[in-house]
This record gives sequence, C-alpha cells and structure tokens, in this order.
Amino acid sequence: MNNSSESDVAYAEKSSRRRAALAIVLPVLLLQQVAFATGEHGARAVDMVRLGSWVVMASALLMLLLTGGSLFRRRAVRALMNDEVTLQHRASAILFGFTLAMVTGIASFALEALRPGTLPTLAVLHLIVSLSLAGALIRFGVLERRSLG
Repeated sequence: MNNSSESDVAYAEKSSRRRAALAIVLPVLLLQQVAFATGEHGARAVDMVRLGSWVVMASALLMLLLTGGSLFRRRAVRALMNDEVTLQHRASAILFGFTLAMVTGIASFALEALRPGTLPTLAVLHLIVSLSLAGALIRFGVLERRSLG
C-alpha cells in the first residue's frame, strides 16, 4: 500500500467511528426538540424559527442516514466508509425506522379514533418523523459501533 491509500484507510476508519458516535448522539437532540416543537404554534418569528430549525435538523439527519454522511469526502474514502457491512447496517436501520413510523402512525390513528381531538396533526407528524428517524439513526450507530469494535 502506498501512503495515500494508507492515509485514506486511516481517515475512513476515524470518520466511520465519528459517524457511528454522531448517529447515536444527534437523535437525542432531535428528540429533545419534541417538547419545543409540539407546543402551540403561531405566526411569530420565534415560532417559525423553532419549526424551521427542526425541519433543517431532521432533514440533515435523514441525509446522514441515507448517504452515510460521507458526501463531502473523496471518492476513495467514501468507498471505504460505505462497505458492504455498513450498507447492510444502513438498510437494517432504515427498515427499523420505517417500522417505527408505521407503529407510531397506527397508534396515533387508534388514539385519535378512540379519543377525537386528542392529538393535533402537527404534533402527530412531528412525533412520527422524530421517533422513526431517531430510532433508525440510533440503530445504525449501534450496529456500526458494534462492528467497528
């Protein structure tokens, strides 16, 4: 191996470990925003900033999950970071997140059918997205940490 490929391997290893840690920690911040984003909403600037920040964070975390968070890395490093095992972990995490979204949606539907007016639409949407995305990312991070040792 030459120095360039050795440094790519070391950089990819370090980046993969950092990605696994972030995949576990960042969803906690997303879930923390549930309390802030599910309150009363108005047309005030602070309400728009609060909702907008959640949309930006959820979108960024979705991109992390779907791409592996290596979009801005060199092609060789991306290939090393997104090996077959990582692709399997990501697929498993996405399936887990989808399952969480379905279960949360079904439970919300049932609760609303039994007690109409209990759940505001925005709160339900926020809950479904936050739980499923956080669950998928945490699963991905745990699987990656386990495989990286």
